[in-house]
Amino acid sequence: MLNMREIITNNISETEKAAKDLAKTFKGGEILALFGRLGVGKTVFVKAMAKALNISEVITSPTFVLMKVYDVNVERIKHFIHVDCYRLEGKEDLADIGLLDYLGVPQTVSVIEWADKISNLPDKTIKISMEYLDEEKRKITIN
Repeated sequence: MLNMREIITNNISETEKAAKDLAKTFKGGEILALFGRLGVGKTVFVKAMAKALNISEVITSPTFVLMKVYDVNVERIKHFIHVDCYRLEGKEDLADIGLLDYLGVPQTVSVIEWADKISNLPDKTIKISMEYLDEEKRKITIN
């Protein structure tokens, strides 16, 4: 389990680097919940993690389909699950969107944007909060 840490990034490149550095620590089975206002960089963070996992497909936010599954071909990780709960109306159950089939599976990394719309995140979820400090600068808190 990661200890809580804060990262200040001054631009998109630094935000991407923070995401890639985090992705390099993945062993499989990780569940990440991203929190932050619209436009703060959650999808940028997810795309950078996917790139670090050598995913060649173009990563787009699955706002309308809610969940996308990408194949990964790195040691110990075979699937990268990207969930975007932005358009959910209320606190939705993970089972309702089909995510339970993937959460915590040893060879899978699951990333949930707008995780505040999910009511029952597992205890071992890594929470990533992103905040605006100014137009380019962000504070990323990981715990």
